[in-house]
Order: sequence, then structure tokens, then C-alpha cells
Amino acid sequence: MKSYLNIDHVSITFPTDKGPLNVLKDVNLHVEQGEFITLIGHSGCGKSTVLNIVAGLLNATEGGVILEEKEVSEPGPDRAVVFQTHSLLPWLSVYDNVRLAVDQVFKKTKSKAERHKWTLHNLELVHMTHALERKPDEISGGMKQRVGIARALAMEPKVLLMDEPFGALDSLTRTHMQDSLMDIQSRLNNTVIMITHDVDEAVLLSDRIIMMSNGPSATIGEILNIELPRPRDRLVLAENPVYNHYRAEVVKFLHERHQATDDAPAAAAPADSASVVNLSAWLESAKSASGRYLEKPQLNLGFIPLTDCAPLVIANEKGFFRQLGLSVELSRENSWANIRDKVSIGMLDGAQMLAAMPLASAAGVKRTSPMITAMSLDLNGNGITVSGELYDRLLESGGTLDSPIGSGRALKQFIEQNRAAGGKPLTFATVFPYSSHNYLLRYWLAASGINPDEDIRLTVVPPPQMVNYLQAGVISGFCVGEPWNTLAVCNGLGRTLAASYDIWNNHPEKVFGVSASWAAANPNTHQALLKALLRACEWIDQPDNRPEVCEILSQGRYVNAPKEILEQSMLGTFRFARDEAPRERTDFNVFNRYSANFPWRSHAVWFLSQMMRWGQLEKAVNFKRIAEQVYRPELYRQAVAELALDFPVGDYKDEGVHPAPWRLEGDQGDLVMGPDLFFDGARFTASDPVAYLEGQSFNHRTVDLQLLPEANPIDAPGRKRNRSVAGEEVNR
Repeated sequence: MKSYLNIDHVSITFPTDKGPLNVLKDVNLHVEQGEFITLIGHSGCGKSTVLNIVAGLLNATEGGVILEEKEVSEPGPDRAVVFQTHSLLPWLSVYDNVRLAVDQVFKKTKSKAERHKWTLHNLELVHMTHALERKPDEISGGMKQRVGIARALAMEPKVLLMDEPFGALDSLTRTHMQDSLMDIQSRLNNTVIMITHDVDEAVLLSDRIIMMSNGPSATIGEILNIELPRPRDRLVLAENPVYNHYRAEVVKFLHERHQATDDAPAAAAPADSASVVNLSAWLESAKSASGRYLEKPQLNLGFIPLTDCAPLVIANEKGFFRQLGLSVELSRENSWANIRDKVSIGMLDGAQMLAAMPLASAAGVKRTSPMITAMSLDLNGNGITVSGELYDRLLESGGTLDSPIGSGRALKQFIEQNRAAGGKPLTFATVFPYSSHNYLLRYWLAASGINPDEDIRLTVVPPPQMVNYLQAGVISGFCVGEPWNTLAVCNGLGRTLAASYDIWNNHPEKVFGVSASWAAANPNTHQALLKALLRACEWIDQPDNRPEVCEILSQGRYVNAPKEILEQSMLGTFRFARDEAPRERTDFNVFNRYSANFPWRSHAVWFLSQMMRWGQLEKAVNFKRIAEQVYRPELYRQAVAELALDFPVGDYKDEGVHPAPWRLEGDQGDLVMGPDLFFDGARFTASDPVAYLEGQSFNHRTVDLQLLPEANPIDAPGRKRNRSVAGEEVNR
């Protein structure tokens, strides 16, 4: 079959000390001119080997590569490669790094003036003409990668080969680069073959996704045609059922391949003295500080670049994981969907999760492997921010915008005026459908008389992309965690109307989640993780440690935001406007105090009630059963008991009762708890979610509340009831 590019029955075998190793077997692929192809698969499946053979950096043992009916046998400018690292020459400027490639390719065919113009043209394609004279060490990682892409494009390659070009970038820069690549490819009609591990990236960019089988002897497992119209808008696609179908197909393939690897029998090791020594060393390395043997001491944990990823980051950076015998690699993910899917299929051992995410699976609203949480990571930490333009319009109402009530009334008035004038509905973004951000934004809107499903448009945007979309005018506001509210405010792009603490004092935010099957298979490892994270949360909540936390989080591999931006919310204040001094918000981020790490089942019931309220549940569910299945305080108590820490004796507590710090019965004495008021004065009792929901406006329920089974009583049998002194003042 004749195509623009033919990878024709390629196999490659490498010699090793143990004999020949077949890496690729009979890879056969035909690529048309202008196609965008992505290769995806687990590590070791030969993706980079395929790319290197097409680039001419490796020669196939069998078969070969034909480009425009000419065999590829060596590297050439018709196949430019962009690697994950930029590979710029540090002593040359941005301009000179690109000009060097232009001179090498076009010295005989273009004049000096033409080569200069062509260099500038390609730097303009990637928006780097403002930094022509800067050296690589004077620009950011994203800028370096743009220069690398400009250099590759400047060679006018017939095929652009990209090996995880955005893998080392922060999520916001990655989004910019993806959009730029789509724009460039549509204008130039380049043929592109790109390697990625990111499912969303593959579906967004590709015409076809090539899914590789596991190695050795890897080959093409499946080919998925992506029939989505171009240009592609990631916001629109997030709610597109066809896009989500493609995404699910890729995740399903990766899951099946991962299971196949896990289920494969291990090769028998020779029974000699060396193997016995290795086994002993492994057992010793797997022994935790408590003396238990860890089932899996080497772990991969996921996080999203937010300030409240701090427990995982600090546990790793300050050695809390190592002290308990764990070797942890942190994987920065760019969306909550990635976190959910990778934990579900075993690509991640555990992760920072939205508190409602594991509940959604158990309630049947999203079919994934069952997940549990035995620990909350933090309380509070979010904000509702609107564009500067919308804020100016809200000021015209004449009311005060310094409280959730006042800003909500002003927004309602503007929405009514805008509707009467025939304007388009405002679009607000949250980070995920099953998140405190979604439910608290809806709570604020509904309490202000605004119907979230009719009066505005709600959409989902990953946290690091929020500021970008606000700046572009795609959304008018968002509810997101830090540092993205502060970044919008400090850049003059928006104004924060309310911190999430102002809507519900000390609300639950993130949890540490694992799959139920993983927890069952690795109980000792799970306990070691919980203890390390608890120690990290204790350390983070010491005020003197917060500046160092911000310094660590600011690094590129974590949140990748300036330290001074992170400090705006992490040091006991929060900035609502660029031209105003930060306001005191001592409890904006709570990582340990107020028993913040306890997985309250009453919190689980509240989240389930919101799923019911907003029509996310398709059938009646047993709130109590799901709360006890997913939120696992018995595992938390086991961990804290071994650390000699105190813990609550009950699993449930009322919310919306205490305007000030108060006391709760603990196993060793009274625990100090924080305020828990809702801004509208509502009270939530987990034993009767029906009564609570019936008192809320804009219930879009698809299930009759009276059909809810076992709504009460909800107190765990055999457990002492909570004793609290409502309103009792407690010194902080």
C-alpha cells in the first residue's frame, strides 16, 4: 500500500548479555500527508524505538521505513525530532539556536536575508519573537520547548517527530503548547507523529491514536480513528460524548494491557546463592519503621499542581516516606479525570483526590474500580473569582461585594438585566463535576437565587488552565483552588468574590485515595503511607514551616508558581484584589488542626446529598452504606494510634452549628474543632439528609427523596456518641 510515510513490517532486536532481545515485532503503519498520529502505551512498549527508526537514528532488523517512496536509512532534515528536553545550545541566543538549523538546511537555497526572515517567521509561530536575544538559562522551560519546536519547524521537515515534547512542562504551559501545536499543524498541514502518555492530549490532538502492546516484542495493539471536527475546542470537547467515548476506549486498552502485565507469571530465577542474597536484601528494604513488611515499597502517587498537593510533596521532600520504608515517585497530572482513571486501572498506586471523587464511583455515577479514602488531606483552600469586566458590572449594582451574600445578590441582579437585554448567559468553570468546587459554587449561586443549571452555563476546566481561559474571555468566572485565584488577581485579570471558607467554614477539600483492591492487597503499605502523610500534614501546619512549603511547591516539578504567589494564601492571608491589601484568613488552608485529616462520614453524606440535589444520581442510593464503604475512619484510627495521636470517637458530626472553635470528644480527651457554619445559616444533620435537601432551593432531583433507604439513624453501633459544646470559645 502506497502512502506518504510507510512503516513497513518493522522489527528490531538488540543483542544483550542474556541473548537477543526483540523490542519490536512486525510494526506496520501507513501515514498520510498532513495526518497527526500519536503513539500511546505503557513504558517499555517501544514507542520511542518506533520514533527513532522513523528518524533514522536506529536501523530496523527487519522491514523498513519509506518516506515519499524513498527508504529511510539515516537521519535527515526531512524528519525533525523534538524531544522531551529542549536540547538548546546554552551559549546561543533564542534566535541563534533557530538560525543555526536554518543555515544548515537552507544555506545553498536561501539568501542571508531570506534565512533571517525565515528564522523570525518560525519563532513568531511559537510566540517567541519577544525573547530573540535571551539565552536558554534566561527563559522558562515552556519557552525553551517552544524554541525547540520552532527550530524543528524551521527545517521544513516532511515529518515532525515529537517524543513526549510537553511531558516536562507545567499544566498551564502544556495547554498553551497543545493549542499552539494544533494551530501550527492546521496552518502548515505538517505530518506529525507524537509520543504521549496523556490520554486527553492524545484524543485532543490526533487524527489516529496508535495503541502499542506491551513489550518485549511489542507491536500495534489497536488503532483508534478520532473523527472529531477541527479546529478543536477543549472546553466544548470536555462535554462531548464522542470525545469521552474515544477517551474511554484508550483508557480501556491501557487498563487491559496493565492487567495483562500484572497477571503474567514471573520468570523463575535460578536457585543459586546470589538469588537468595537478593531476596534477603529486598525483604530488608521492604521493612517499614514499624517492623512490618511492606507489600509494595516502591510507589507512584499522583497529584494536581495546587497548593494542597503539599502533603504528598512534603512527605517526599522531607523524608517522611523514606522513614517508613517507602520509595515514592510523584506524578504530576493535568486533570482530575487522569487521576481517577490512572488510580482505577493501577497506573498510579494512589493520589491526591477530590473528596467526592471516590464517592461518585460507589454511587454509580461514574463506573470505575471502587476507590476508598482513609484520610483527608486538608480543609478549605478554594476561591470564586470573576473577570475584571464582570466585577466592574457587579459594582454598578450599588451593593456591597465584600461578602458572599452581597456579591451573590449583585450577580443575580446582573444576570436578570443581562437576560432582559438579550445577552448570552455567563459561563463559570469548576474543576470537576464531583468536587467541592462544583457543589460550593452551586450552593452559593442557589442561595443567592440563581439557578446554576438555567441562569448560567457551567463547564469543567482543569485547575492550571483556569487563568488562561479567564484571560481569553472564554469564561467569566471560576471556582478553583490556589494558587490560581491569586495568580488571576495579581495579574490584574480578575477579582475574587469569596473564599470557599466564607461559604462553608472548614469544609472538606482533598483526600488521599486508593483503589479498594489496592488497599486490600497492600494493607501495611497503605498504613505506612497514611502515617507519612499525617506527619507531613502536622509539619505543614506549623506556621514557621509555611515559607519553606511555598519555596518547595514553587519548583517546576510541583506547582510551578512564584513563591510570593503561593504565600498569599499559605501564610494566613488571602488577596481578593490586586489594589487591596491581603485580608486575614488564618484558616484559608488547614492541613492538620481541627482533626482535618479525619475522614468524616458525615462529609461523605453531605457530598452524596449534593449529587442527589443536582441530579447526578440516577437511582436511589443508601447514603450510609456508601459513606461507610468509601470513607474508612477505622484505617485512619489504626494509623494515628500507632503515632500516639488523638482521634475522634465518632464517625459523624453535624455541620452548620458552630460559629467559633469548639470541643469534640476524642479518644484521649477533648479535641479542638473549627467553626463549621454555612453562609446562609443552614444546618446539615447526616442522620436526616432528606430534611436538609427539602430545605434547599433549585433541587433538580431525578429520584424521589422519600425513596431513599435507611436515611436514619446513622450513628455507628457500639460507638460512643460525639459530645460537643456548641459555641464554646476555645483559644486557637
